[in-house]
Amino acid sequence: MFFGDYMQKIDTILFDLDGTLVDSNNLILETFKRTFQLHFSNKILTQNDLIQMMGPPLQETFSRFSSDTNVVNSMINSYRDIYQQIEFDYVKPYPHIIETLKAFKDANFNIGIVTTKFKESAMPSINRFGIDKYIDVIIGLDDVKNHKPHAEPVLKALQYFKHQQALMVGDSPGDLQSGANAGILTCGVDWSYRRDELISLKPTFWLLDFIDLYPTVKKYNEDIKGE
Repeated sequence: MFFGDYMQKIDTILFDLDGTLVDSNNLILETFKRTFQLHFSNKILTQNDLIQMMGPPLQETFSRFSSDTNVVNSMINSYRDIYQQIEFDYVKPYPHIIETLKAFKDANFNIGIVTTKFKESAMPSINRFGIDKYIDVIIGLDDVKNHKPHAEPVLKALQYFKHQQALMVGDSPGDLQSGANAGILTCGVDWSYRRDELISLKPTFWLLDFIDLYPTVKKYNEDIKGE
């Protein structure tokens, strides 16, 4: 599905990682649950409370619950430890990821990942599922001063490429806002836990299944060429 009218061919695709390339939603929710059981066992959190924590950096999320830097840092350390312990019991790639990445790579597209994770935390999933073979650049939280929805992470990734037009694909509002703030096209994914929020941002494209992404971009570029 296409919502825009732009005049440059897409030659660069940027992806969020968690909830976009890999299905880590249940992993993240379970890790949040266990972290709060350790640090705030009396606090009652709904499923929606946990979903709203997905996307921003941990420092920002946990600072909402304590102004004590030591407590926040302890929560971050607990989260990371729990995440690593249970990661591959929960996480898996979304269907058609590898063939989609291969199609773009074979067509000489630039491909990047822009995540709010630190690179050290992002790499296990990227490597385990063979995603790394198709990625030209990875921008993590440790590469920027301002995280998504700020434009900086997207602009940082784009510095690595000579490109005409780029597309940011993501499952959270911050992903689409970061792309829009950087002046590029955006694509929301239908499987997002925050689907309605994504739709309200009016992304350029809407993706029901990854198998549709390459044909959609190819058709878009052909339509541009034909004008």
